[in-house]
Amino acid sequence: MNKNFSRALATILPSKRINLFVTFLILLGIISGSLYLVVLSKDDKSLVINKITTFMNNINTNNINNLEAFKNAIISNFIFIMIIWVFGFSIIGIFVNIFLVYFKGFTIGFTISSFILTYKYKGIISSFIYMFPGGIINIIITLIVGVYSFILTSYLFRMLFMRDKSNSMHRFLRKYFIILIIALCLSLIAAASESFLVPSITKLFVKIFI
Repeated sequence: MNKNFSRALATILPSKRINLFVTFLILLGIISGSLYLVVLSKDDKSLVINKITTFMNNINTNNINNLEAFKNAIISNFIFIMIIWVFGFSIIGIFVNIFLVYFKGFTIGFTISSFILTYKYKGIISSFIYMFPGGIINIIITLIVGVYSFILTSYLFRMLFMRDKSNSMHRFLRKYFIILIIALCLSLIAAASESFLVPSITKLFVKIFI
């Protein structure tokens, strides 16, 4: 069972070093985003609390356009994925992708800590509701697309500076396009979850606990 899982994971994420690097970037971003609230001023913290409470109140009063939220989520998800994917074709673009992967983790960590700041221990539950499953899917998308973009950049680096002319680059490009399609499909699921499922569950949570 464990061997089959390891093989499947190695097939999806083929480079252990890059897997660890991208995972580290995401975790670093989540930790940084979570701790960022600590250094904010009282006014900024009050602004964060007001935004979270307004968001929850809008859900509770059905003051959210789910279709509009779905469209906006799709656009933002697609743009994020395409930027990382395209910059994988550039050696210089690796710095942009490092920042984007880190920033995705940062926004997730900041969001989680914002819920906890606003609702204390209840915020742990509300942040979990907000993150599941759309936020988890977005983390997986970031991990996979980030890993493959860095692998492609490493191929380009070896071709340009180490004169590596192996055929593995051509085989990888086919897989790279498939990963793009998979990531875009997963982002549709994440957007649907964030726009339709999360508001419904959050509304129930507000009525019971808040």
